[in-house]
Amino acid sequence: MRYRPLGNTGMSISAMSLILSDSSRMREAEWVSLIYAALESGINAFEITGSQPALIDGVGQALQAIDRRLVFLAWRLGWTTTTSGAPARDFSPEGLCRTVESLVARTGLGYLDATILDDPHSEELSPPALDMLRRLKDMGSIHLLGVTGHDDAMDAYISSGAFDLVATPFSLMSGWKERLRVKAAIDRDMVVLGYDYFPASVREPQQQQQPAAKTGNWGRGGASALTGMGTYAFLDRTPHWSGEEICLAYAMTEPSLCTVQVPADKIDRVELMAAVCERELPSGVPAQIEMARFSPPPQAEQTARRA
Repeated sequence: MRYRPLGNTGMSISAMSLILSDSSRMREAEWVSLIYAALESGINAFEITGSQPALIDGVGQALQAIDRRLVFLAWRLGWTTTTSGAPARDFSPEGLCRTVESLVARTGLGYLDATILDDPHSEELSPPALDMLRRLKDMGSIHLLGVTGHDDAMDAYISSGAFDLVATPFSLMSGWKERLRVKAAIDRDMVVLGYDYFPASVREPQQQQQPAAKTGNWGRGGASALTGMGTYAFLDRTPHWSGEEICLAYAMTEPSLCTVQVPADKIDRVELMAAVCERELPSGVPAQIEMARFSPPPQAEQTARRA
């Protein structure tokens, strides 16, 4: 496993980290086993996005067995459960304080390395809520304040100076807007976590399909050796690599990302994806990625020719 510095905190974390989310099929002991498997693979960074007791207790039990200073633990905030059991947004000062104090007490871990506010709209996050988080940080319950989201509110949060960390989507499909957002965060000495490294736009087969090759005059296929160039079709054609593995390896080539987050709830998946950290992208794949990034989709190209 490769490690990268966690900003200027003096801590190093694994280039690949795990996102652990609520799962109705997972019990506490299974979460413990999953986290142990991750640690054995060299992964020492986790973000928790759930609130089920089995997940919380599993995290607490697993991490109490090792030196707390060796593990980075972030928790995503902004959701609560109503009395009817339905999820609801909650960025109130009281709600944030109650959640953090409850998590620290229940896990027995003493503090959270980071809290990450989950896509707060500009009107959802009040100055008193930020003041509450700062007080919790001053008390030592939180070490880093983080935020994540997709819309333009993220640019305002990055420039505000109120946060130490940002989690942002980053993949081979990321354009200049996403890349400039990462640069802006780095320029402000923020820790940057990357997620959504395998976006739906490249996961779905129809995005990679090409028009059928025309038949030659003698009945032979007219397929060219360049068929599929300039598209993401190579993701499923690279020997000994899956499309997801290529996307993860590509995201980890971005030096601005402290870690790339991988969702997982199975041990074999953790071990498979952790092995990617030790591999280099095959020769020629980086060039294919750049060609696909800057090439128009087939339909757009055909429309342009007709015009």
